[in-house]
Amino acid sequence: MQAFDKGCKRAVVVWHRSSGKDKTILQIAIKEMLKNVGTYYYIFLTYSQGRKILWDGIDKSGMKFLAHFPKELISGQPNETEMRIELINGSAFQIIGVDKIDNIVGTNPRGCVFSEYSLQNSKGWDFIRPILAENGGWAIFNFTPRGVNHGWKILQQAKSEGWFWQILTVEDTQAIDIDVLEAEKRTMPQSLYEQEYYCKFIEGAGQF
Repeated sequence: MQAFDKGCKRAVVVWHRSSGKDKTILQIAIKEMLKNVGTYYYIFLTYSQGRKILWDGIDKSGMKFLAHFPKELISGQPNETEMRIELINGSAFQIIGVDKIDNIVGTNPRGCVFSEYSLQNSKGWDFIRPILAENGGWAIFNFTPRGVNHGWKILQQAKSEGWFWQILTVEDTQAIDIDVLEAEKRTMPQSLYEQEYYCKFIEGAGQF
């Protein structure tokens, strides 16, 4: 949030599994919607995944993700079919799947979040980037590593081009109890454990 308050336009967020990536980044998207009127897309691997994770999602405290949108700022009722929320200032938020990315070609988003980017088809970003380049919009890529793939490549790009980037492991967040981690370590393949909880980019560890 501090980076975006300073005008950040590109960010790569590599956090461990169950660290609260989408919960945190949704806050940034809502804040940006209030600052600049426009269309904002939250992009998942598939349309149905977006519905399960964010639209219908509930965190471990029992709070729905959509409850982060202040009711007094929402215009009308959320569109269940299109997974779209409009704010009273005119901004619109919509969840889409990268598998349906063609449906938004020709639109003019001001901000886009690519959730679990390491699992997505990287061509989705190729379709969106010219739009954001032209209108000065922003993009956030969040993911836990999945081998040395396009997720790793965009992290290297972030480092070389001065984008905001961050890697957080379970030691950084302490979000998962140590006893749970010990149990996971005993029962998971080592490469999977290091990938999911320590954000290691392991060659050949893309699929398990």
